[in-house]
Amino acid sequence: MKIVSGALLAVVAVAALAATASATDYKVGGSDLWDTYIDYDKWTAGKTFMVGDTITFKYMPYHNVLEVTEADYDSCNPGNPISTHSGGDTVFELTATGTRYFICGIPRHCLNGTMHVKITTVPYDAATAAEANAPAQDSPPADGFAPGPAGYKMAVGAAGKSPAGAPSSAHRYQQPAAAVAGLALAALVALVA
Repeated sequence: MKIVSGALLAVVAVAALAATASATDYKVGGSDLWDTYIDYDKWTAGKTFMVGDTITFKYMPYHNVLEVTEADYDSCNPGNPISTHSGGDTVFELTATGTRYFICGIPRHCLNGTMHVKITTVPYDAATAAEANAPAQDSPPADGFAPGPAGYKMAVGAAGKSPAGAPSSAHRYQQPAAAVAGLALAALVALVA
C-alpha cells in the first residue's frame, strides 16, 4: 500500500512541477530595468500576467520599489506603502488575481510620469502560458551579431540563435516549482520509509 500511495504522490509532484514550470518571470522594463525614462504602460501592453508568474525589478541603488494602494499609485504617494524594497533586485510572486501597484518612492521619480507600474494578474491558463513562453521567431541581425553580456557583440547563426553555451533569453523555471517538487519528494520518502 505504501508503494502505491508513494507512486501517486510522485505523480502529483511531477504534475505540480509541470504546471508551475511554464510560469514566466517578467523583468520589469525589459532590458531597460526600473528607471526614470521607461514608459511602463507600453511595457505592460500586450503582456498577460498570470497566477504563478513573477515580476522582477532590477534597479540602481538610488531607486526603490514600493507596493502601494491604487489611491497612492494614482497620486504617487510613497507615505503609506504596503511594502518597501531596496537593494537593486526585488521579486514579487503573482499568487492571486487582481491588480497590484508599484512606484519608486524617491521624490519626483513617480511624479515625473514614469516610475510607476500596475500589474493585473489573471488566472493561470496553460495555452496562454505556452504562447507567452514560446521563443520569438526573429530574423537574425543584418550584421550577423547580436548584443551579448556586458554590451559585447556575439556572432549568431543563420537562424538568429546564439552559439551553444551562450546566455539564453529563454524564461527561467520558477524556484517555487522546485520547492513544491522537493517537498513532495520528501513526503514520498517519509511514506515509503
